[in-house]
Amino acid sequence: MLDAQRRVTGYRVAYATGDGGRSPASEGADTRLFGDVISVVGLEELVGETLAHLPISRRLLLTLGVPPVRPDQVVLRVTFEHACDPELRLVLEALAGRGYSLSLYDLPGPALEPDLLGLFGIVEVDCARWESSDRRAAVRTILDERAAPLAVGLQSEEAFQDACEIGFELFAGSFYSSPRHTEVRNVPVGALGTLAAVAQMQGAGGDIDELVKVIDRDLGLSVKLLRYINSAYFGMRSQITSIRQAVMMLGSRGVSRWAMMVALTGGTAAPPELSVMALTRARMCEVLASARSEVAGDEMFLIGLLSLADALLDVPLAVVLDELPLADHLAAALLERSGPAGAILDAVISYEVGSFEASSVQAHRGTVADAYLDGLRWARESVRGMAD
Repeated sequence: MLDAQRRVTGYRVAYATGDGGRSPASEGADTRLFGDVISVVGLEELVGETLAHLPISRRLLLTLGVPPVRPDQVVLRVTFEHACDPELRLVLEALAGRGYSLSLYDLPGPALEPDLLGLFGIVEVDCARWESSDRRAAVRTILDERAAPLAVGLQSEEAFQDACEIGFELFAGSFYSSPRHTEVRNVPVGALGTLAAVAQMQGAGGDIDELVKVIDRDLGLSVKLLRYINSAYFGMRSQITSIRQAVMMLGSRGVSRWAMMVALTGGTAAPPELSVMALTRARMCEVLASARSEVAGDEMFLIGLLSLADALLDVPLAVVLDELPLADHLAAALLERSGPAGAILDAVISYEVGSFEASSVQAHRGTVADAYLDGLRWARESVRGMAD
């Protein structure tokens, strides 16, 4: 969830049973699942210090009354149908009275009752489904009731700009991980050239002397490497003072991976959340590939990282790939999601957006949840380490 300045204010959290939610919900099953998200997985693990936008069912509302989570940690999402249920009215009023933020979603149309909106601080409008005139009418009504209109389903930069112009205050959708293609953008630390050189060496075995030469030629990368390895993240007893020392310390594989990460995510123009997304995908792809023999883990790490290269660099993905010495099947996996590598990437992205029923996700249903949490933890630690 973003505001108009593209600052992340929260995340929509999706959850389901291990089989993608196809099992019929037994009495109390959704309550246990909701509790697992909060207590076993942990909201902070998923959303950091921002708000978790959690869907809450009718049965959960009636069973829990007050959810086992602090009001300052969550926004509770309630469907329009349930919000209109007289039996739930007192429950919702009690939650609002205790300081819980409520978000109304799944609206049937722009004709909204002011009395209903009084309970909700946020009202979601599906911009992919509604006509422009209906979106404008809904925003006027929502703002009149002093609620925040949230535009969801935004799939492009143009859709985001249109939603801003209409008057939406909050925004969600895949536009955030899509390239903006601005007129001018400085690519961080010679990203394309560095990526090409490091990717070439990785494929050839990662010769340490060649790695040192590549990093020495890139002043920005050299400074970042020395700062990274001398940071509190590593807790070194003595300072590392040369690129060769740093390369020897991390090893050729570690430096190759680090250099690719910094080339893509180390620029000041890249939002930290987008960097976390790219690194989570990379790590998750690597973990899922480790259980398969068709694709090497290092290759899948690179594919996951490059899957957001267009958004990170504001350069079309096809242009990025033209500059890199990628094998044809890896480029096809990125552009077309084809082959075994494409199937793993599809599983990672589908899981990321909550499409748990996707066949690619189901193919990894025994490992995908753990891979996601592992990737998210590792990505956040890596971004913090690179920022030190």
